[in-house]
Amino acid sequence: MSLTDIMSAAGLTSWDEVALILCFAIFTVIVLWVFGVRRKASYEHLSELPLEDDTAGHSTAKGGHSS
Repeated sequence: MSLTDIMSAAGLTSWDEVALILCFAIFTVIVLWVFGVRRKASYEHLSELPLEDDTAGHSTAKGGHSS
């Protein structure tokens, strides 16, 4: 008896469908969590961080001291 015969007789054909459905469900939950309405305020704040001019307490490149 070969390995192919053993695996064919094991009846594992439905496990690939279960794995596909499980992975799709997890992917859908992650997408809904990332793009959810509750996280929009957090994303809005994070999107404006590079534009803020908050240089208080940071040293300058030339002298090493802020004035």
